[in-house]
Amino acid sequence: MAYGTLGCVHLVEFAFAKPHDAPELPGDVLLAALWAVCGPGDGVEHIRLHVSRAGARGAAFLLAPDGPSAVRQCRAVCRRALAVTGALSAWRLVCPAEA
Repeated sequence: MAYGTLGCVHLVEFAFAKPHDAPELPGDVLLAALWAVCGPGDGVEHIRLHVSRAGARGAAFLLAPDGPSAVRQCRAVCRRALAVTGALSAWRLVCPAEA
């Protein structure tokens, strides 16, 4: 892959909050939901994830031309995962927040 045309790898932190009454989800379910919505244009290279009773925190390594683009790409992937995964329908993305 030619990094010159796509930019550099950027690390973007993200966090999801879940409602108190929502069941806890195993990390592999959330990770699978994120990977399922990744497309070639998202630039996602790697995702690390930690699930807790409050939701989940993670970090994505993305190919992007700059930091703000990487944040937008990460936000888009996270929002798609929430939108299409029934078990996450009541969860919300808290980081990265809208600019």
